[in-house]
Amino acid sequence: MGKKKEKRLVKALVVKAELEVQKTGKLQIAAPLGVRVNSATGEIQTPLELELLGEPVFTPTIVPNKLLNHGLQKACLVVRKPGGDCKLALSSKTKLDIPIYGMHDIPCLEPGDHIQERAKVESIDLRGIKDPDFQGCETRYVLLITVVYKVKVIIARERLVPIPKDWEHKGDDCCIPEDDYPDEIINKNEIKIFVNPASPTSGRV
Repeated sequence: MGKKKEKRLVKALVVKAELEVQKTGKLQIAAPLGVRVNSATGEIQTPLELELLGEPVFTPTIVPNKLLNHGLQKACLVVRKPGGDCKLALSSKTKLDIPIYGMHDIPCLEPGDHIQERAKVESIDLRGIKDPDFQGCETRYVLLITVVYKVKVIIARERLVPIPKDWEHKGDDCCIPEDDYPDEIINKNEIKIFVNPASPTSGRV
């Protein structure tokens, strides 16, 4: 019998799934003074600008096979009015917190998995409706703000990866013989790791 190779274990994050999902942020507020709305279509007739401040912040909750996700997007609603020289002047500015919610079925998901999310805005929609709770003579409006995101979700799980003591390396790269670990590996210390680099299915992080 040949001599058994000595191995050591390295804790790493193994990517279990990558997918794209859609999440929606929605907020309903009283329309600022001076904002006009087409009651037939809901279209805003006053110059408005919704400025998203920074990236959305997601707070994932994992239950078996399901990802529940609450998030928050900071934003600023700017209302403009006609000014001199045919230009628009600032009328009002309102800071907003837009809540985001998503629920997604992911069969491989388990409590304790690591979730990484990268969001890209797909669309922003501003609509107006009559305020159903206002009983006065004039018409007041409610603004419906909707922000749709396309989100790339990466799910990783901690695994103990065996590495032979005589592993071959060049600089910061690390080569790991594939030994029942066909998954791509991400190392928290940002060391570049390969799983069986000779295999055409192997990837690099």
